[in-house]
Amino acid sequence: MESFRSGFVGLVGPTNSGKSTLMNALLGRKLSIVSPRAQTTYHGIRGIQTKEREQIIYVDTPGFQRNPDRIARLLNKVADKNAKDCDFLVWVFDVSNPKAFSQIMQLKERISNKPIEKTFCILNKVDKVAKGDLLPLLQKIHELGVFSEIIPVSALKKDGVDRLAKLLSPMMPEGMPWYSPEDKTDRSQDFVLSEFIREKVYTATRQEVPYTVRVEMENWPEEKQPDRVPTYHAIIWVDSESRRGILIGKQGEMLKRIGTAARQDIEGYLGHQVCLKLFVRVQPHWRDDARALNKYLELET
Repeated sequence: MESFRSGFVGLVGPTNSGKSTLMNALLGRKLSIVSPRAQTTYHGIRGIQTKEREQIIYVDTPGFQRNPDRIARLLNKVADKNAKDCDFLVWVFDVSNPKAFSQIMQLKERISNKPIEKTFCILNKVDKVAKGDLLPLLQKIHELGVFSEIIPVSALKKDGVDRLAKLLSPMMPEGMPWYSPEDKTDRSQDFVLSEFIREKVYTATRQEVPYTVRVEMENWPEEKQPDRVPTYHAIIWVDSESRRGILIGKQGEMLKRIGTAARQDIEGYLGHQVCLKLFVRVQPHWRDDARALNKYLELET
């Protein structure tokens, strides 16, 4: 009888390279939030894919960055923490970024020092570049000798994603599944829903507003009642009254727009209609509170 295989695949790389989009494409469903902004992913998120004789746990991580601010340094720690125990690492780079090769060189030592037998290089967003520009880059990366495989993909269009999945599948270590077949993520439902709301804040607002936000589910239905649409309450925390005003908007229009967009994702995830109520509250300078920040980023020891 064929043995069961299960393992962890870490998705790592610079910020804004498309790691979350790639994980969603590999899973065939939306789990990780995405936005055009850098520094969208704040936590390690595991997406679980179980088939008849295998289970692959994809681990999405914050993007590595050289930004000297404290949040960036802490997010690098979050990424390292979540990649540490993975069986394989998939390094994701945005090939449409003119600095893609420089990013690889900046991370070369980190890539080489990971005690993992096989590492993959995903050149994402190939739909945005000409083949003539891609081939010289492929050659330069190959000559570095730090990757087991180099795979061009477009995670957004799901082009090349199947090739990565087929390469990973037979490499999973033999062993029992880590999660039950019904599990889709290791995260609680309230975490996933709060992330969908945070994504819509990033999409709807500009400048520094998104980076001052965290979202908490305040309460949610304990039991689904067939004759009633369940109501979910969420608090969007910001660090100042002025940003609270921006999020609410004139006559509440901004908050309504965020809520409508988030509700659509939540209903898609849960598979049923919901009522979503959002509240904006202020916790001054919460990002400057080391204890609060470490707790939020799950770096507490």
